Amino acid sequence: MRLALCVRTALLSCCVVLVAACGEQAAPAASSPVLPTIAQQPPLPGLRVRPLTDRTFERTEARRERGRYLADGILQCALCHSDRDWGQPGAPPVQSRTMAGHVWKDEGATRLVAPNLTSDVETGVGGWSDDMLARAIREGISHDGRPLHPQMWYPSFSMLSDEDLASVVVYLRSLPAIRNPLPRTQLSEEQVQRIVGRPMPITAPVGGPVDDSPVERGRYLAAIGDCGGCHTLWESKRLPGAFAGGNAISRDGKNLYSTNLTPHATGIDYDATAFVPLIRTGKQGLTHPVMPWVAFRHLSDEDLEALHAFLQTRHPVAHAISNLAPPTMCAVCGQEHGLGAINRREKPKGVAVPEATLRDYVGTYRVERYDWTLRVTLEHGRLHAQSADEPPAELVPLDDTLFAMDGGLGPLRFRRDANGRVDAVVSEDVDDVVLARIDTTAPAP
Repeated sequence: MRLALCVRTALLSCCVVLVAACGEQAAPAASSPVLPTIAQQPPLPGLRVRPLTDRTFERTEARRERGRYLADGILQCALCHSDRDWGQPGAPPVQSRTMAGHVWKDEGATRLVAPNLTSDVETGVGGWSDDMLARAIREGISHDGRPLHPQMWYPSFSMLSDEDLASVVVYLRSLPAIRNPLPRTQLSEEQVQRIVGRPMPITAPVGGPVDDSPVERGRYLAAIGDCGGCHTLWESKRLPGAFAGGNAISRDGKNLYSTNLTPHATGIDYDATAFVPLIRTGKQGLTHPVMPWVAFRHLSDEDLEALHAFLQTRHPVAHAISNLAPPTMCAVCGQEHGLGAINRREKPKGVAVPEATLRDYVGTYRVERYDWTLRVTLEHGRLHAQSADEPPAELVPLDDTLFAMDGGLGPLRFRRDANGRVDAVVSEDVDDVVLARIDTTAPAP
């Protein structure tokens, strides 16, 4: 069952850096750099592009430092836009070429290139305007109007707050120029057609965490760092669940399966005092460098503790994974990976819920952002959920409002409004996705 895959089709990959924004007033003309005119590509059918503005972001030391913290840390910009030294623990960027770009793949009709982000005018982004950088980072549109390959993490970076976006751009502007001519990314027409609908213009303000609590700050960091993108298996015979690992990741010829980050004995069932040094040091350098601990080591204790706090709110999943053990078939995810053979599919026992309560949940729910519609039905005293043309999945009640879903990304929690009417269902997967109820009456079972 691949129910809820449509919720995260934009988060399938792990790796690159650039973005787009709103909310900053244009600086006085005197502070705007004189930039060369860059020819814009003709718009492709189906490509949504926000027109460029002449805004610039005020350069302050506070912004530059915040941008450095984000780019070197949770956003992992240097790990994607630099050649790396795979002979060193964590494979840090080659110091003399940091942010100078990297050719990811050059095979046949496909060439993926993370561009030079330094201020060199000829080979870097020194000739780009602030809004060109901003639009690329958050909206997936290059400086000349082309759609960016989703290996550039713009779906995750779309959640960067306006202020953090401004800080990243200010920091990139401060990078010393490194001359490094690189070929352009090259995609086949078929590849372009597959990605042309993904970029989304951002025309409204984007805020940060809803409050400064550890859980909400951790939620924000996990979103912009795409933790769920790497540590969630998105496509397989069976989905173990959000953050439950099993996603096959390939980087510069290195391959591994992401591990389980849910609060289970096979995942992260330890406290923050153990989590912080593990993430910062990569188990004293033993963790495979495809896991970007060499970037996460730059995060503060407070932010790593916040990330841990958020992950502890996710649904626990039994899914043991090791990249050191020989691969064996796993019943939980349907793949071969280390420790796969010890995993067993276990259906939750469930609890008794009155049928009148179950009947309240019957209906159709939808979230426009992810183009996801969910139909909940009641048959023989059991709830089922169905998305698009997928077969229905049984919902097993964990309590009166929370239901586990085999093969789904996370459990579903039904929500009532102030009048007691069920008005939404919340998918507790990579983040809490609210699907509003769109029918006014529940059909009889």
